[in-house]
Amino acid sequence: MPFSTPGLSEPLIRATNQYDSPTPVQTAAIPAVLAGSDVLATAKTGSGKTTAFVLPLLQRWLEAPREKPKQVHSLILVPTRELASQVRDVVQQFSRHLPERVKVISAVGGVSINPQMMALRGGADFIVATPGRLLDLVEHNAVTLSNVSSLVLDEADRMLDLGFADELKRILALLPKRRQNLLFSATFPASVESMAENLLREPTRIHLDTDPLDAPDIQQRAIRVDTAKRTPLLRHLIAAEGWGRVLVFVAKQYTADHVAVKLQRTGIEAFSFHGDLSQGVRTEILNG
Repeated sequence: MPFSTPGLSEPLIRATNQYDSPTPVQTAAIPAVLAGSDVLATAKTGSGKTTAFVLPLLQRWLEAPREKPKQVHSLILVPTRELASQVRDVVQQFSRHLPERVKVISAVGGVSINPQMMALRGGADFIVATPGRLLDLVEHNAVTLSNVSSLVLDEADRMLDLGFADELKRILALLPKRRQNLLFSATFPASVESMAENLLREPTRIHLDTDPLDAPDIQQRAIRVDTAKRTPLLRHLIAAEGWGRVLVFVAKQYTADHVAVKLQRTGIEAFSFHGDLSQGVRTEILNG
């Protein structure tokens, strides 16, 4: 099915010309979002979920009346600064041929709030935000959420878990009761399903199972080792297995710094990555 089928306007179709056709999640979600329905969509990472909600939300924005100062049409909440940057770029990519410029603001922590407050002068059409920074901007009277038409929770399973529950509850209280709710995620554990149900009204449910043939070939092992020997064992495995790129998860930010330093001392290029780092440093590490 070509992208022209679901009811997208010509400028949006032109912005998708590098794609042959929608992915399954896009085929299912785009018409539902265009119709104004709530959506609960589960599909694997890399299946095109961001495009599945960005394209129809841009179409709905295009058809909505314009107000000055700009009122926030779509609020997209994400768990990380990096994802906020990715989603903002997708909105800008698909809106480039529209007859009017879409003002999309990324509101994230780890950087100064002042440029974001300046950017929000005159309002915004789309805001892509992490919950904490969005609440900071609300408290600074930089943004109002009373006219939001559509709320998106990207990586909704993480947005609904205990780590974001309090902030999300505060944000929901600031939104109009009548709005479209779109929840997109790779997984929906039972622990957050009830919270998701409380958000949605007669949603369109989209559940696309991962094809077993697409599952990555991953070997899993558990090794019991004394604490003092963990890093030496990690160094041994890196050398013995010839691993060129390794992602190591630890429990604390301090531990991330500590392990990275110990690896660096043995000649292994290693960097710690956690929430206390500035956005500039995080971006530099990812680019490296």
